[in-house]
Amino acid sequence: MEYRGLKLDRFQEEAIRHIEAGHSVLVAAPTGTGKTLIADYLIEHVLEGDGEIIYTAPVKALSNQKYRQYCKLYGRDKVGLITGDLVINRDAPIRIMTTEILRNMLLEGQAPPRDADEEKPWDVELESLSPKEKKAWLETASPADVTMPDLERLRAVIIDEIHFLDDPERGTVWEELLIYLPSEIRILGLSATLSNLDEFANWLSSIRKTTVRVVLEEQRTVPLELQLANRDTGLASLEHFNREFAHWKKAAQKEKGANVDDKKGRNEGSRRGGRHSGKQGGRERSKDSAERMTNHSDVIEMLPEKSFPALYFIYSRKFVELFATQLAGSRAGQRFSNWEKRFAIDERLEAFDKQFPNVLTRKLRQMYAQGIAFHHAGLHVALKALVEELYESRLLNVLYCTTTFAMGINMPARTVIFDSLTKFNGTEIVPLTVREFMQMAGRAGRRGIDTVGHIVVRQNFSDYEELQPLLKRLLSNKSEPVLSSFNLSFNSVVNLLDRFSEREIRFILEQSFKAYQSTRSAVVVRSQLERIEPVGDDDEDDANARERRRRRREVANLQRQLAEHERPMIWEAFQRKVSFLRTYGYVGDDNVLNTPARILRHIKIEEIFATELILSGVLEDRTPEELFGIMCGLVQTLPRQARVKKPGEKWWPIFEALHNVFDSDVVTDAEALIGLPTIFTPELMPLGERWARGEKLAPLLNDIQNPTDMSGDLVGAFRRAKDLIGQLRHVHHADEQRRRELTKLLRDVTRDEVEVLD
Repeated sequence: MEYRGLKLDRFQEEAIRHIEAGHSVLVAAPTGTGKTLIADYLIEHVLEGDGEIIYTAPVKALSNQKYRQYCKLYGRDKVGLITGDLVINRDAPIRIMTTEILRNMLLEGQAPPRDADEEKPWDVELESLSPKEKKAWLETASPADVTMPDLERLRAVIIDEIHFLDDPERGTVWEELLIYLPSEIRILGLSATLSNLDEFANWLSSIRKTTVRVVLEEQRTVPLELQLANRDTGLASLEHFNREFAHWKKAAQKEKGANVDDKKGRNEGSRRGGRHSGKQGGRERSKDSAERMTNHSDVIEMLPEKSFPALYFIYSRKFVELFATQLAGSRAGQRFSNWEKRFAIDERLEAFDKQFPNVLTRKLRQMYAQGIAFHHAGLHVALKALVEELYESRLLNVLYCTTTFAMGINMPARTVIFDSLTKFNGTEIVPLTVREFMQMAGRAGRRGIDTVGHIVVRQNFSDYEELQPLLKRLLSNKSEPVLSSFNLSFNSVVNLLDRFSEREIRFILEQSFKAYQSTRSAVVVRSQLERIEPVGDDDEDDANARERRRRRREVANLQRQLAEHERPMIWEAFQRKVSFLRTYGYVGDDNVLNTPARILRHIKIEEIFATELILSGVLEDRTPEELFGIMCGLVQTLPRQARVKKPGEKWWPIFEALHNVFDSDVVTDAEALIGLPTIFTPELMPLGERWARGEKLAPLLNDIQNPTDMSGDLVGAFRRAKDLIGQLRHVHHADEQRRRELTKLLRDVTRDEVEVLD
């Protein structure tokens, strides 16, 4: 079977047949195997039937990339983009959006009236059903089967990186989307390979009320080849490196023994005045065991010409920038000079300069001309887009990047280099997961161009032994299971209370993947208990008394596990949040929404903190520009090393009033209940105000001291603040003057870098 002139792989054909048969499909395959081709086919299939389709992505960068890609394929009139801060052609038949946007559309959509006379199919007592009856009921009823007013022609939803639902901070949104989405709308889930794929697919089938077809592909079209890079071994296969490491370890142990003997000799010599009493005694190291540490430029120098382009992954913005600068100034960096490429790069840089004057520095211009660049989330948004354009045009040879570059963005390479297999997660050094490793490694090997993708790990002998088990696990390709991290936000809680009865809400929660996994675990534990033979009374003279005591402990442990799995934990967590909302006056005893909850229904960023700021009156009498500045302080944290110029005195009383709300019981209790820290960064507020007044980005950045470029962070804060201002506009829907002010504010801040489609 061919599509767009390409011969399809088996798994692509299988998925397309399921699509043509009208099924929902879950495709699990390694990164770089061509899952997106299946999505493209579904889009064309839906358009041919005069329907509409939504493509959801986990990150804004991927949404933007898909928008550009589909505009080229289908024309701008057929493609829309909806993110938190940007709406383009919202009624287009192909709509690309972040997952949160679609969840919000579904959650806030039309619902059946609460006083409807007809009996709703889910209007039953959960406790009154046997497990078998409950299962049958779950398969035939869903409050999500509500026709959305603006989704009537929607035929399918593509959910890219669907396994993202186990993300601790954002994963709940994926589960909510899948639960709320009307069952007649087909889904195409694109996923990495998962160890519990069948469990995940069965859950999807249960909530979609139809069998979700599973298509699994574990082999890559372009195979991967691993090498370890070391100054003493060069680029070495795993087998070769293990042999060299064994030699090094033996020599190191021998030297260690010699040093112990030498130390004894020196001690004795010093007492006897012997020749070992001198200070220089024993300082020479064995040449066999003396290791020359391998750095990033060594690795680049080892790579043959055919290895490029290469992505070099580092988990620090500081080192991403530093390494790129070092390589550009080193002998290894001079090898990439090519007059034809340099001319093409210069053309693009000239065009960039005209659009964004004073952004390109001389250092960056020279670096790009050499075919070297860096990419991280804090990079200037226009530079980020430029680097991606240069890379896609095959004008870059080496790109130093953080993990954000691997998150869904389709930027393959011939070689992927890992500076390390461990990373700092903000608290401690942790090993990469198999999924993280393969997300990055999967970028190696360009389909239709390369016959093999090269994976290179910079590896010194001195820390190899402790990393061997990790390397073995990463290469096993046995990905971690996807686990639910279901944790409803307060916004979701009040919207559910506003739309459904408690009984209906409990039904919705019962459909979560977390509940499904708990139920399955309970079945497994119950089965284990049934297999254990009954334990009789102990007899002191009985030789089997010890075995009976062991079995009794095992039974007690399994019974504790069973009780834990059978507890309605999700419902209890929901009730705790409702109790919090009652305590602080958001909802009444009958779950009717009071004024605070009516505000909260529209707030999706720093929900309780932002709502309390509105209720406190601290935002009243603020100019629109000051209001935008305050919102900037609620959406973005600063890097630890960043230092911002001291604000003017007019901000001090504002900061104090804001801090009083931040320190209030309601905000601190909400933070503890939701399990995520509240963002409060007052240093950003004066910068946000200045942006709203029309200042350019450059002078704002001059007031921030940071080791790395963080213009992308600042623009990100402006974009998120813009999203929050849009939510405030919904809150003030009845105040026409305030709405006009906020609408004008949104227009004023939507300019320059904030408008860049990076």
